[in-house]
Amino acid sequence: MAVNYYPACPEPELTYGLPAHTDPNALTILLQDLQVSGLQVLKDGKWLAIKPHPDAFVVNIGDQIHLDGALLLAIFHP
Repeated sequence: MAVNYYPACPEPELTYGLPAHTDPNALTILLQDLQVSGLQVLKDGKWLAIKPHPDAFVVNIGDQIHLDGALLLAIFHP
């Protein structure tokens, strides 16, 4: 298990974010900051922003559970 916390950047115009990837673990449980959106997913060749919802978690399936040809796919995101 890993726990990450990303505090607000004092100079966000200087940041690049993360390159697009899938998560190497089984599950990622994310509580989005309601003031700072940043999570995106690739759907039909386009990046879609995931709007934060209050009191909700985003659960991503990672590479350890990814099954080709099934409904369980690791989510490609930056």
